[in-house]
Amino acid sequence: MRAVFLAAGEGKRLRPYFNRPKPLVPLLGLSLIERNILSLRECGIKEFVVITGCYADAIEEYLGNGDKLGVEIKYLHNERWALGNGVTAYTFHQEYRPGEKFILMMSDHIFGLDLLKNFIAAAQKIKEDEILIAADRRLEKVYDLEECTKLKAEQDYALKLSKKLDDFNAVDCGLFIGTGALLEALSQAISREGYALTDGVNILAGSGRAKLHFVNDFWVDVDDQASYRHCEKMLLQSLVPAKDGFISHHLNRRFSLRMTRCMARTGITPNQVTLISFFVAAAAAFCFALGKNICGGLLAQLSSIIDGVDGEIARLKFQKSNYGGLFDSILDRYADFLIVTGIAYAWYSATSSPVALLVAAAALTGMPLSMLFKEKYHALTGKPFLPEQHDGIFRYLPANRDGRLFLIMLGGIFNLLPAALVILAVVAHGQALIRLYQARRML
Repeated sequence: MRAVFLAAGEGKRLRPYFNRPKPLVPLLGLSLIERNILSLRECGIKEFVVITGCYADAIEEYLGNGDKLGVEIKYLHNERWALGNGVTAYTFHQEYRPGEKFILMMSDHIFGLDLLKNFIAAAQKIKEDEILIAADRRLEKVYDLEECTKLKAEQDYALKLSKKLDDFNAVDCGLFIGTGALLEALSQAISREGYALTDGVNILAGSGRAKLHFVNDFWVDVDDQASYRHCEKMLLQSLVPAKDGFISHHLNRRFSLRMTRCMARTGITPNQVTLISFFVAAAAAFCFALGKNICGGLLAQLSSIIDGVDGEIARLKFQKSNYGGLFDSILDRYADFLIVTGIAYAWYSATSSPVALLVAAAALTGMPLSMLFKEKYHALTGKPFLPEQHDGIFRYLPANRDGRLFLIMLGGIFNLLPAALVILAVVAHGQALIRLYQARRML
């Protein structure tokens, strides 16, 4: 399946804030159209047709042939772009392959990845003379409802679409699966001086051929500065994974998402952020060894927060890699080793007690068990282990890495590092044994 982008308009409402064509407006490190292309690439789409108009040269120069994005891009130019987006969409008839289904979307609408995957999977449900429209009936959650194209839905079909519709129960998300029937309907509409995409879609809706797919993920029409800020917020919120630990979810993400928002605009890579997190952890270990416990505790927590940023940037800018995940895991283990060693060194230096070495050894052997269990569970079941779902009341134990480093921070601040290390060792092994017991009924 190919994807067709409408990128012909002026984008007047965003122009005062970004002196560039609307599809090229940067959003958290990627232009709007780049983000859409990479999102669809994640869904397996590799061929794109971009229909340009007002800023054809700038868009073509920016995107090129798609090599830098790992896709193939062709361009069609609509000289009559000012008439309406229906004329722009109809331009695709020059490239259309008889019998094909294609994705048609606005270059300035941003969609959640799960929304796109589910929508594309639903393409098989439509007949050759139908189209599929992504629609949202969660009207209380729709951003700037007044500006949306409303539609009247009856079961899974649209009866009528219009921005001025009074009797409506859903809105159009600006995402379609098109067929030859759409191009024929657009041709009819244009011949009647109906130049909007909605004019062609209404012809199909009038004959019961506009099927609906109702979405349950976020989407935003980035049309002005307010919707731009809203989209930024929704994208950042989407970065929080379900497998987050309690401390990470309720504390760390409040800071890491703000860091990611700033860093995404730079060229910093996820692996470079991983290195920064490691060096901050090493600095924490050095402070602990010198007896500067408050500084060490705060740096340990900062390292934990930064440790979330590398994954956020990787997901946000489509820079995930198997090596990146491995690199992060290995440096996390080294960072944990250095921090515990720094604490144990200070404890042993002050007391010469072998208990310090025994507790440190117990902590060091217990700390990797949480990650090891999750990885083995995923390998055996093919599903992620979700603490919020699988651990029950024991999910509040600070045995995940975010919880362990939070415990160490508290120990540093209150000068109770030996006690923190003892608790850390007990909790790490305790959680591992509890999970091992529960695994008997899960596996």
